[in-house]
Amino acid sequence: MLTFSLVSSQVYNQNGRSGMLSHPNSLVRQKREWTVPPAFIREEEDNSYKNPIAKIHSDLEDTGIVVTYTISGQGVTEPPYGLFVINGKTGDLNITGRVDREKTPMLLLRGHALDKTGAKLEEPIDLPIKIVDINDNFPVFSHEVFAGSVEELSETGTIVIRINATDADEPNNLNSKIAFRIVSQSPSAAFSMDKDTGVVRVAKINLDRETQSSYSLVVEAKDRGGELGGNAATCSLEIKILDVNDNLPVVESSTFEGSIEENRANVEILRIKVFDRDEEFSDNWLANFSFVSGNEGGFFRIVTDTQTNEGVLTVVKVTLPLTCGISSTYI
Repeated sequence: MLTFSLVSSQVYNQNGRSGMLSHPNSLVRQKREWTVPPAFIREEEDNSYKNPIAKIHSDLEDTGIVVTYTISGQGVTEPPYGLFVINGKTGDLNITGRVDREKTPMLLLRGHALDKTGAKLEEPIDLPIKIVDINDNFPVFSHEVFAGSVEELSETGTIVIRINATDADEPNNLNSKIAFRIVSQSPSAAFSMDKDTGVVRVAKINLDRETQSSYSLVVEAKDRGGELGGNAATCSLEIKILDVNDNLPVVESSTFEGSIEENRANVEILRIKVFDRDEEFSDNWLANFSFVSGNEGGFFRIVTDTQTNEGVLTVVKVTLPLTCGISSTYI
């Protein structure tokens, strides 16, 4: 029978912490085949001080048969090449280099027992080697600058945007668990951020675009759940406050007067100036003029100048008095 033994007394468990092997020669009989619990190697570390990290042995050797041991698989005959070597006489398995878990999270070796002619003495045995993660990667945002928007007067808790970041360390591991937070925001205290999801929400009622039309935030993503010593990265978040129609138009004067020569049509008489604090050139800002009374004869027309937001009053019929007074209450 061909077996692998884990001969190193110091190994790393799945959480990356060192400890003694509970069963140094742990083999499990399963469906008439021997399966070996994974060995653990810490990534980016010189593990050669643990050599030999395992030993291959055939009990045929105990009967006097000369056995030569070889290995194949990842780290030997497959990439990454040259990572493992074996002593053909003793079966000692040694590691020669460093491993990057993000490239190779698991290595699968296969041990062989051969006779002096190179013929197979018995079936090969597998040795899985798990690469233990270290916190060697920083969170990476999907954008350097995020842009979000929300309507003014939105309720507290309204979602603005979700910030995305990833970490190349082992999934479902503390090294890749990201915690988000707002480092700074100007003006302050307008938005909050969910630590786990990266969702940004309105934290302040009465967001007023006419007072503050945009906010600049710096957001941090930190691995190891945000604990001290975790790797951190930052990005910028620009939030635009969207206009709603929350301002009434204000007419420049309560009365306007104009004059025109008789028998002239399609001539501008005057302009009625209107002020509105909503977003300039938006539908919320543009005034809509109409006659309430006084134009029953259809002598006049009034249209909006979209560049100045003025009401332009013109004559469309020629039969009218030489002068006329226009009250803003008719508009």
